[in-house]
Amino acid sequence: MSRQAEGQKLEDTQKAERRRRIEAAALEVLAEVGFKKASMLQIAKRAKASNETLYAWYGSKQALFASIIEENSKSLKEALNDAALDAENPRASLIEIATLLLAFTATEKAIVVNRAAIADVSDTGLLAKAIQEHARHPILERLTHLMREIEAVDATGPSLDPATAADAFISLLLGEIQTQQALGEVGPLSESDIALRAETAVAQFRRLFLEG
Repeated sequence: MSRQAEGQKLEDTQKAERRRRIEAAALEVLAEVGFKKASMLQIAKRAKASNETLYAWYGSKQALFASIIEENSKSLKEALNDAALDAENPRASLIEIATLLLAFTATEKAIVVNRAAIADVSDTGLLAKAIQEHARHPILERLTHLMREIEAVDATGPSLDPATAADAFISLLLGEIQTQQALGEVGPLSESDIALRAETAVAQFRRLFLEG
């Protein structure tokens, strides 16, 4: 590797680390003061970065949080893509998928981001759009593919459209939990909460759609 290439690699690594610090600081500020009161200046100070850097990289507070949503969604999409169907034990595969989804959608980070998206709806709607584009749509797409695989190996009941099955699975898994969390009625789910909710949703789904 040339000296120039090594220098560029180091610069890219440092920039990526600065982004991580900024985005971690943004989530801390968001959790402490809420979306409306959070400012780019507060975030810059918390991250020990300049306000000019934040505006140069993101352009706005909404775009900063939309970037965080997109980046967080990448790890979930990768995990979902790696969660291959076990043809001999589809139930275990569904529980694995359910656990991944709950760990992404019903823990502390997701709660503060969902509250921010709600707060921004009347302003730009950018965060809600980012959640739909980078989280909900890819999740449903992956689940729809999984339902096609499950139907081929495990369907003992009536056939169900894979897209409808995927949407039903999400509804059984999440229910009103995200709304309740956004309103402060329910706190973040613990690992044991997630495990129980995942198993319950999978059992309900199988009774309704795979064992009828």
